[in-house]
Amino acid sequence: MLLRRRMRGVGPDATDWRERVTALLAAWPERLADQRVLRDSLPTVEPLAETVGDLYAALFRDNPSLRSLFPDSLHAQQERFAWSLKGLIESLDRPDVIVPLFAELGRAHRKLGVRTVHYGPFGSAFLEALRGRAGAAWRPEYEAAWLRAYDFVAEVMSHAAESDLGEPPYVRATVVRHELRRPDLAVLHLQPAEPYPYVAGQYATVESPRLPHSWRSFSIANAPAEQAPLELHVRATGSGRLSDVLVYHTRVGDVLRLGPARGSVTLTPPSGDGVLLAAGGTGLATAKALLDELARQASPPVTWLFFGARTVEDLYDREDLSRRANRYPWLRLVFTVADGGFTGSPGGAHPYEAGTVVDAVTRRGSWAGYDAYLSGPREMVEALRDRLVALGVARDHIKYDPQ
Repeated sequence: MLLRRRMRGVGPDATDWRERVTALLAAWPERLADQRVLRDSLPTVEPLAETVGDLYAALFRDNPSLRSLFPDSLHAQQERFAWSLKGLIESLDRPDVIVPLFAELGRAHRKLGVRTVHYGPFGSAFLEALRGRAGAAWRPEYEAAWLRAYDFVAEVMSHAAESDLGEPPYVRATVVRHELRRPDLAVLHLQPAEPYPYVAGQYATVESPRLPHSWRSFSIANAPAEQAPLELHVRATGSGRLSDVLVYHTRVGDVLRLGPARGSVTLTPPSGDGVLLAAGGTGLATAKALLDELARQASPPVTWLFFGARTVEDLYDREDLSRRANRYPWLRLVFTVADGGFTGSPGGAHPYEAGTVVDAVTRRGSWAGYDAYLSGPREMVEALRDRLVALGVARDHIKYDPQ
């Protein structure tokens, strides 16, 4: 019950949380000026993912005991943290974006055993990595701006984690079905051992006992229903990490751990002409959950779903999507195939188009008045976000989760 209340933003901690964030913002009067300084400094610390790698090297050198809190391979974590830092700089003038982003990071780190006391050593290693990467290009105003930004982020993350101390960091869930849809892609159905509250469009972080301390986020592909298993879509990466474990080495009956559901790609009341769902690869999971939720409405808005992959065969759930489009008169379905060898539709009532999801969306011109929900590879999401703004969609009507 406590977890459900917090997910709805109510309960004893909600007011305290809003007041704390308001106080943090008021204590950072240089925020907008710092945004310009951080943008100016960014070229000196690129590639940022490598700088984050230097951060971990410095952190573990001075604090070797902290190494056990992190997975063996840090590559994916470096990429995600670098992406989050760029999101911080881009949206520093939008607290409604950056506060939920880093609050979720704080809650996610809690299940790894990260505590408030660890943010100090992490910050010192972070500044050392930035200075080392920039070298002679580093300036005192860069250091001051990054330090203020880090202090703000650390406060948001640690307070969000502390506000979750009354709930368990994870629940156990049993694999009740495991379907290999492609040689490298599986759909898993998990039955939680206790109620697992979430909202359509959110994701769960998952850990397997076969790979302890290695958590990864996977979108939930179905809207909540009482006692219904969760559906996850997982593509193997070939790295031997968690995705590969879930696709190749997980069986019915295995027990996994699920962190509390997170994510902001959830439906809001339609603001205008309709809804645009755009998905690439296993980002389809998010789009399917949102379709489930839309179908429950009395009068669903006109909804376009673009689903793209490299080949026709990689459109692994096209039969189910076609059935939905035939059943829902408000749904417009478009498949896209990026492989240059594709020359036309293999048949069926729903069009296959050459190119990417970004190409197909662009070909239809203006999307002004639509609410857009994006999920899939980072490059696709970022490119489509920028394209939609150019095509008339208000930036605050475009939803996607950082990866």
